[in-house]
Amino acid sequence: MLDLVYENQTGDKKWSEEFFRGVFDHTLTHLKLNDKKVELGLHLVTPERSQELNKQHRQKDKPTDVLSFPLDEHGLEKYGILPLGDIFICLEVAQRQADEMNIPLNQELARLAVHGLLHLLGHDHELSPSDEKKMIELQENIVKGVLNL
Repeated sequence: MLDLVYENQTGDKKWSEEFFRGVFDHTLTHLKLNDKKVELGLHLVTPERSQELNKQHRQKDKPTDVLSFPLDEHGLEKYGILPLGDIFICLEVAQRQADEMNIPLNQELARLAVHGLLHLLGHDHELSPSDEKKMIELQENIVKGVLNL
């Protein structure tokens, strides 16, 4: 079961909680985590907010597509509760990337949501080329299932 806190800080109301809930539900089922109560926050943010968070936490002074902030809370796992943390997606950067790749925005948003969730679960593509290959392959398999590509 997914306990999702959804916050859209942009003016674009097209992207609903239901869209992202579907992406996360599919991802959790794919990863065989649908038997746990997963707690997760998703925030759609402006480029200004993305840049602020990126600068503060990664020392990179520019907006970015997705940021993940894991909770370091493991005490609830014995009760079947998995509090993961928060994902921040910059809608404007996602739109630019979708345009550059000539793909629909929903495909890029699904990819970013899955990417952020994988980071919260401990995957890290920046550790090594083999970790990158493994994470991106998993991400793309999940995205294909989410959107039936």
